[in-house]
Amino acid sequence: MRLNSLNKHKGGYSSETFNKDFGQRRWFATIGGGLQDVRAWDNDKNRYTDQVIAKALDLYVEGAGFQRVKLPTSFNLANIAELSEIELVNPTACEVRGNVYVKADGLKEAN
Repeated sequence: MRLNSLNKHKGGYSSETFNKDFGQRRWFATIGGGLQDVRAWDNDKNRYTDQVIAKALDLYVEGAGFQRVKLPTSFNLANIAELSEIELVNPTACEVRGNVYVKADGLKEAN
C-alpha cells in the first residue's frame, strides 16, 4: 500500500501502525501465486543469499488493493481457501518512505 502523505512515524513494526492503516478493513486470501520465499540480504556482497528468512503472500485488502504480508518460514496454506475472508494473527506494520509493510504470525479464516 502506498501512502499519500509523508511518513511521520518513527520506529519499526507496531500494532498501532497496522490498526491505523488497516484496522477496519476486510482481508481476503489470494493464494493462487502461493507463498514466496523472502531471502536474507548480504550487505558485504550486496546481494540476496540462499537463506530463507520468511515467507510472503499477497492478500487483497478491501478498499486498499493488494498488500504483501510477511509470515514465518513455518507457515503453510493448508487451512486457507482461495478468496476466503481471513484474519491476520498478531499483525504489525511499519511505514517507510510512504510505503506500508505488514507482517503477521499467521492467517486464519474469519468468523
